[in-house]
Amino acid sequence: MKYQPMLTHYLLAVSMQFCLISSSVFSAPLEDVNLQQKGEDVLATITLTTPVHFLRFVPNVKSRVIEIYYERVPSSDSAEAWVDQEVRNSPATSLSPAFTVTTRDQATQPKLVVEFAKEVKFSVTPGGDSRSFVITLKPEKTALPEVNDLRLPLLPTVVAPPAIQPVPVAGSTEAIQADTNQQAHKLMQAGHDALADKNYPAATEAFNSLLLLPPNLYSQDAQEWVGVARERDGQYQKAKAEYELYLKLYTSGAGFEQVQQRLARLGKTEATNKPEAPTARKIEPHGFLQGGISSRYYYGQSNFETTYPFNNTTQTYTYSMKDQSSLITNVDAIGRYVNDQYDNRLVYRDAETQNYLPGQHNTNYVYAAYLELKNKKSDYSVRLGRQTTGGGGVMGRFDGVYAGYGSQQDLRINGVAGQLVDFSTSIQPKFYGTSVDSGPVSIYLIDQTIQGLTDRRAVGAEFKYFEGKKSAYAVVDYDVYFNKPNTMMLTSTYGLESGTTINFILDYRENLSIRNALNGSLTTSVTDLLAVMNETQLKQLALDRSVSSTYAQFGATQRLNATWQIGGDFRLAKTSGMPVSGSLDVNGVPLPIVGYMNATPETGLEKTVSAQLTGTNLFSNADFTTLGSSIVTSDYVKNGETIFISNRIMFNPQFSLDSSWNYYQQTDNYGGNLSRHMPMVHGTYQMRQNLSLDADLGYEMSTTTGPNQTSTNQRISASFGFRWNF
Repeated sequence: MKYQPMLTHYLLAVSMQFCLISSSVFSAPLEDVNLQQKGEDVLATITLTTPVHFLRFVPNVKSRVIEIYYERVPSSDSAEAWVDQEVRNSPATSLSPAFTVTTRDQATQPKLVVEFAKEVKFSVTPGGDSRSFVITLKPEKTALPEVNDLRLPLLPTVVAPPAIQPVPVAGSTEAIQADTNQQAHKLMQAGHDALADKNYPAATEAFNSLLLLPPNLYSQDAQEWVGVARERDGQYQKAKAEYELYLKLYTSGAGFEQVQQRLARLGKTEATNKPEAPTARKIEPHGFLQGGISSRYYYGQSNFETTYPFNNTTQTYTYSMKDQSSLITNVDAIGRYVNDQYDNRLVYRDAETQNYLPGQHNTNYVYAAYLELKNKKSDYSVRLGRQTTGGGGVMGRFDGVYAGYGSQQDLRINGVAGQLVDFSTSIQPKFYGTSVDSGPVSIYLIDQTIQGLTDRRAVGAEFKYFEGKKSAYAVVDYDVYFNKPNTMMLTSTYGLESGTTINFILDYRENLSIRNALNGSLTTSVTDLLAVMNETQLKQLALDRSVSSTYAQFGATQRLNATWQIGGDFRLAKTSGMPVSGSLDVNGVPLPIVGYMNATPETGLEKTVSAQLTGTNLFSNADFTTLGSSIVTSDYVKNGETIFISNRIMFNPQFSLDSSWNYYQQTDNYGGNLSRHMPMVHGTYQMRQNLSLDADLGYEMSTTTGPNQTSTNQRISASFGFRWNF
C-alpha cells in the first residue's frame, strides 16, 4: 500500500491549503469616498487602498446602479486578498442622492457596485492617482430659483417643429420656412441649456442669433427669453428694453401678461438687484460620523475522490472535510469635522475573525486607525497612525506619519516615516522618505531598513494626468542600493465621443528587498545571515532569491447602443526564474542558517485573449447581464478556456439577486486535463434604509485527469450576514 500514505499526505496538504484560505488575511479594498462640487456637477471620488487598473463600466449614461470593473496592478501589494461585500455609504446632499459602494467578485472579475437612491445621469473615469475612480454626477436641469422675490418664469419648453407632409420641394417657400424653424429650434435649445447652466452671456447670444433669423415658430418666445437672460445677468436696463420691444411686437400670447408684470416690477427692483461682487461661500462648522458594522458567517465543505491503479486493480480514495467555519465582523467608522479652514478626519477600520475549526485561532486586524488634519487655507496636512498612502515609494500599509505643505499644483513638499505592517510574525522594516510634487510630477527618495541593515533605498518619479475621459499614471522606482530598477509602470485610459474606451498597462516589478534572502533560509532574522556572510554576499543572496515579473495588457470597450456594450482584452505575462542558492553538505542536507533553494525556471510567456458582452435593463430596471470568454496559453498550459455568465436583477429597490456560472477547462503539456464548474447565487435584501441582509451559496466541482490517476473535488460554500450603516 505504497500509494496510501502518499495520497493521505496529498489530501492533508490540500486540506491545509483550504484552512489557510479560511484564516488568511483578507484586506479591505475601499479607502475613501469623497464628494466635491465642480461647476454644476458633483464629482464622487472612490479611492482604493492599492493601485488598480480601470477596465470598463456599465451602463452607459443614466441608471440607478453602476458597475465598475478593474484589476489590481501586479506591482502593488497583492499578498492580501481583497474581500467581497465591503461597503462604503455616502449620504445625500443638496446636489446628489445617497449612494453605497460595494466590492464584488474580487477572486474572479473584480468590480465595484455603486447603488444610488434614485436614477442619475453620470460618467465614470479613472482618477489621476491610479487608486481611484471618479463618477461625475450631472444633476437634472431644473427651474432656476427666485431672486429677491422677483419670480422668474420656468425654463422654456422647447418643442421640435412639426414635420410637413408631404415633404416640400427644395427651394420652395415651405422648404425655406421649415429650414428656418429647424435652425431656430437648435438655437432655442442652446439658449435653454445655457440658462440651466447659469451661463447667461451664452443664453443671450443664442436668443439674439435666433431673433436675427426670419420670423419663425420661436421668435416670440426668444424675444421674451432674451430679456430674462439679461435680467438674470443683472443687465436691468437692457432687459427693460427687450421687454418693451416684446410688448410693441406682440399684443397677445402666453407670455404677454407675464412680460407686462415683469416690466412693471423691474423698475422697482432695479436698484436693489444690482449684482454684487462674488464672495467666498462660508462653510458652517459641522461634524458627522459615518460608517458601518457588518457581521458575516462563512461555511465551506469539501469532498475529495481520487482513483488510481494499484497492483493491477483500480483503487478509489475518498475524503471529506469542513474547510471553513468562521464569523467575520467588520467595523468601519469615519468621524469628520469641517469648517472654512479645516477638514479633519478620524478613521478606524477593524476586522475580527472568529474561527470555529479545530486548531484555528481567532484574529483581529486593525486595517486603519489614523487622525488626519488638513488646513485648507495654509495648505498643509498631517496624517498620523495606521494608514496606506498612494505613491512616495511606500510599499503598503504602515504605522507612522505622513505630512505635506504647499499647493500640489505649484509646489508641495511631503515627508513620511513609519514601519510597515503586513500582519505576519516576521520583523517589519522601518522607513523614512521625502517627496516633492509640482503639478502632475512627483519625485521621491525613500530609505528602508530592517534590524539596522538597509532593506531598500530608492529614488523614484511619478506622473499623474487626469482630464475628462483621458487619464495616465506612470511610475519609475530605481533601487540605488541594489543598483537595479525595482518598478516601472505605465497605465492609461482614453475615451472617445463615439463610445469607445481604450485602456492599457505596462508593468515591470522586481520587489527588491534584503528580506528576500530569508526565502529558503533556516532563520527569520537577516542578522543571523549576516553572521555567516558579509554584506555583499547577503545582497547577492537576496538578488538570487528574487523574481521579476512583466505584465502587459491592452483592452477596448465599445458602446453599441443604450443596452449593449462589448469589450475585449489581450494580456501578456512572464515571471523570471531563480538560480540555485545556498549550499548542501556531503549528505545533501542544507547548511545551517543559509538553507538551500533549487533553481526554478522562468514561466515563459503566458498569453490571454478575452471578450465580454454586457447588456443592461434586459429584464427589469437596473439589471446587468454579462457573457464572457477567454483563452489562455503558456509553456505549461497547452490551452485553457473560460466561459463566464453573470446576471444581476433588481426585483424592487429592496431586493436584488446575483447569479453566475464560471466554467474553466485546460489541457497541459504533460498530458493532464482539468475542468471546473463554479455556479453561485447571491441575494441582498434592504430591510431599512441603513440595514441590509445578504446571503450567498456556491458550488465548485473540479475534475483532474492524468496518465496515472483521476481526481474529483467538490466544494459547497455559503455565507450570510448583515450590515448596518450609520
